[in-house]
Amino acid sequence: MNKNAFIKELSKRLRYIPKEDREDAVEYYTELMSDMGFDETEDVTVRLGTAKDAAKKILDDCTQKHADDYAEKKTLKGHATVVWLSVLGVMSLPVSLPLAIIVLAFAITMIVVVLTLLISFAVVALSLVFAGLACLAGVFIAPGIQKLTVFGTGLASLGIGFLLGYGLFALIRALFRKMFRRDKAESKA
Repeated sequence: MNKNAFIKELSKRLRYIPKEDREDAVEYYTELMSDMGFDETEDVTVRLGTAKDAAKKILDDCTQKHADDYAEKKTLKGHATVVWLSVLGVMSLPVSLPLAIIVLAFAITMIVVVLTLLISFAVVALSLVFAGLACLAGVFIAPGIQKLTVFGTGLASLGIGFLLGYGLFALIRALFRKMFRRDKAESKA
């Protein structure tokens, strides 16, 4: 294979790489053959190898070069992104910090309100139970027909207190089960 055939086949095999890389490779091999003193009819494959082997080496080098360039650009882009996000974070601090405090205060307030309601219901339930017990004890002191009224009021207070207490207990138990099931489901996933 002479110089022209070698260059032609090399160009054909390198047609899928960027034009600049292809031209550099063809120019390199053209200069190399001139420096080695090949004439137009001499077989260049004896000392240079085949155009296929040369193209394979060039493709490998070109691929590695572009992979390195991409990795460098990606790293630079990643660093730039981190810097910009840091700048944006600092710049947004006057707005985001008060918003975060408001959200935190709202969450704490909601927790306090829910706990206060639960404690209030528990106190009401206990008060009704104690009032019912007091009324039942008052039956012995009440005169005549008022004993029935005090007894009925005592039973009603006791029943409502127990129902309210049981409902509160069931609500708290359901909330805890729901919270712990969610934690178990999240830990399994």
